[in-house]
Amino acid sequence: MTVTKNKRKIFNLNTDVWIISKGRDSQFDLSTIESGKHTDAVKEYQISDIAHYLLNPNPIEVEKRLIGCEIHYPQRTTTKIIDNVKRIFPRRFRNLWKGHAIPPEVLISRCKIKIPPLKDKDLESHLNTIYESLRSYDAVSKRLPQLDPYKIAHIIGICEDIGGNFSYLKLQGSIEDKLKYVNNYISKNVGVLLRKACIVEGLFEMRSFDFSAYDSGRTRRLITYQKNGKLRCCVLNSNNKVEYALDEAKLIKYMLLLEQSLQADANLKNAFDLCIKNQARPFKLFFNRQLEVDYSKSPFPKIYRDILKANDIDSNQRNFIRPSLNYMQIGISFNYIPQSDSAEDKMMTLISVLHDLRALEVLRKNLPRVYDEISKYVSVSEAGKFYLLDSIEGFNHDE
Repeated sequence: MTVTKNKRKIFNLNTDVWIISKGRDSQFDLSTIESGKHTDAVKEYQISDIAHYLLNPNPIEVEKRLIGCEIHYPQRTTTKIIDNVKRIFPRRFRNLWKGHAIPPEVLISRCKIKIPPLKDKDLESHLNTIYESLRSYDAVSKRLPQLDPYKIAHIIGICEDIGGNFSYLKLQGSIEDKLKYVNNYISKNVGVLLRKACIVEGLFEMRSFDFSAYDSGRTRRLITYQKNGKLRCCVLNSNNKVEYALDEAKLIKYMLLLEQSLQADANLKNAFDLCIKNQARPFKLFFNRQLEVDYSKSPFPKIYRDILKANDIDSNQRNFIRPSLNYMQIGISFNYIPQSDSAEDKMMTLISVLHDLRALEVLRKNLPRVYDEISKYVSVSEAGKFYLLDSIEGFNHDE
């Protein structure tokens, strides 16, 4: 991913965006949610609508554009004679006889027309009618009626996501049903079911969260406790019953880091505000420990430029700082699409770079003034002691 830096004015939208409170010891009666013996290590957090969505292990649905399919045909097997001959040769040579593998037929639509919502609904309806008539001339729409469903083993849909990424779509029903589905929805947005908001470790799908329904005053209780030496976590409903259990305790650390970043980075808070005000659409949230920014070669971030200038730190002393900036970073990336009347989706990426204070131990002895100034910006939570090192925002250029 390439991001072009972009500076813009931050608008105060007066939205109280928050994720999670600090943990506190709790007297919650664990017998109401689980039987058995427990230790006294019970903690309680308050979480917002956003954290409730991110932590929830239940399936979510997002929209992707169906652009084609893979047609898989039955594979021909080797004959009995060839199988007997193969046994004569060593195992490393047996794979030379693989039979006659039939590759899947890949059908991709070349139609790139996207009609944005228009104020004039009659015009929008008219354009959609024209678009539907043009779809019949697409290569996929021409090929599908020629296929014999009795000669097909299975069919897999191919979707295109925002940013041009491809993914497979599992289709339901018979071969005839799958062919009909692809024919009806080719080059259209379709609903895709994902296992949960956390796609892989550190990566969250945000499109299924309804930011417009966000209520900063609505809270839920998150309880953590020890059982058989293992930390367990669950979110309670309004009746103090378990709504869901967390798959992994490390998810709480992600929430704490996101809370720290939101409070420190006005750009990130503004991006969330835009989504809440329906002025932008969310896409992905990613916690990344392998950033591509090399601060040993690039200019100092603003927080250091201000401190170095105020304390008159010379160039030799600054050499103590640069190596430390590339270690113990966490980048919190938020992808979103500003609302516009254009049919083109223009993805924005905002990266909040949090830096662990422990990386600056070398400054404590050699540049105590700089260390003390940085310490004033540190936010402390169970996730650690972090400060906002940098805030990078710009347009994606992946195509």
